[in-house]
Amino acid sequence: MAESTDRIKSLVKKDAEPQRDPIVSRSTSAIILICTVLLMLSAGWALYDEGFGQRPWRPIQREFVRRYTSYLRSLRAKTREDESGVKQTPEYQQLDEEAKASLDKVKGDIAEIDKRVAAIQAKLDAVTDPFQNQRGRIVVITFKLETSRKGSFWERYYKGQLDSKKKELVTFDIPDDNGKKTRQKMDFAQLETTFNDLRDEKAKVLGEKAELLKEPTETAKKRDEYLKNHVALLPRKNIDDLIKKNQESFDYTILGHQLNVNEFGIVDRCEVCHLGTREPLPIKASDMAPNGPGKKPDELAAAFVSHPRKELLQIHNPEKFGCSACHGGNGRATTGTVKAHRIRSGCIRCFTKKILRPAVRCVMRTIA
Repeated sequence: MAESTDRIKSLVKKDAEPQRDPIVSRSTSAIILICTVLLMLSAGWALYDEGFGQRPWRPIQREFVRRYTSYLRSLRAKTREDESGVKQTPEYQQLDEEAKASLDKVKGDIAEIDKRVAAIQAKLDAVTDPFQNQRGRIVVITFKLETSRKGSFWERYYKGQLDSKKKELVTFDIPDDNGKKTRQKMDFAQLETTFNDLRDEKAKVLGEKAELLKEPTETAKKRDEYLKNHVALLPRKNIDDLIKKNQESFDYTILGHQLNVNEFGIVDRCEVCHLGTREPLPIKASDMAPNGPGKKPDELAAAFVSHPRKELLQIHNPEKFGCSACHGGNGRATTGTVKAHRIRSGCIRCFTKKILRPAVRCVMRTIA
């Protein structure tokens, strides 16, 4: 009995003693700090991987723009000399004289038409805002009328508003053919008729101008085509246009260079990095050297070259066949050369072996 009492007392004493609280007795600051640092590192890595790690093609595209622009600029002096020689030929001079004579013949009529167009446009500008503003108000009232309950007070109210707005006179200034402005008042029907008539008249006059310029445009096109076909590379204007396009409107995205051949389920992104493949100028690796055209090329310069058989592309259009069907590789890959250049298995290889490659061999024999 005494032994039982002693055991109970010891248990009560043990329960009465304060238990060790890990939150109170031990600091968690180090654990929280480590978790916070790990979270920040994970977030930083995720952002880096999304912005740069998974997009290695972006710096490659920027490098292409830099090198290609340098190459195009190096061609300017050569092109100027080449063009100068072509322009001295009797054939070019005859085409140039015909183009100038054709334009001179209609120059007076064109100037008269331009004056008429300017006068019409001034009237159109004057009537556009009043017409569009009134039309907008009428559209709002029409919507309220159509959504109001039939036979209700609101339907009758909006009907009255609509009729009143259509009959409302709008005051505005409009110039005459000599540019002198006069005050006009028109309801909506008159505004709409005036707007449409001026727009139709402008289209008619511009059509007359296009008809007059048809012959001068054709002769100028023949002259420019002769120059383009007889210079070694491209005319200076075309090179300047390529530089402008390269610097101002280059598409730094995957979709801008992706080829989709839905018929065979092919998605090729090869030209996301192989950017010189279909450029109009022939591009060699030495042209795209990192230190300037003609210097020692690197591996990246070799990726920027144009297609070695451009005549094939005229028959074997990449938009219809893609790239990997003939060249192999994984056309979808953009994160590394190993992934992009490895041989794909399955239906694409079968399609390539049985259909495309025999067709290309046939085309090459035809060209040869």
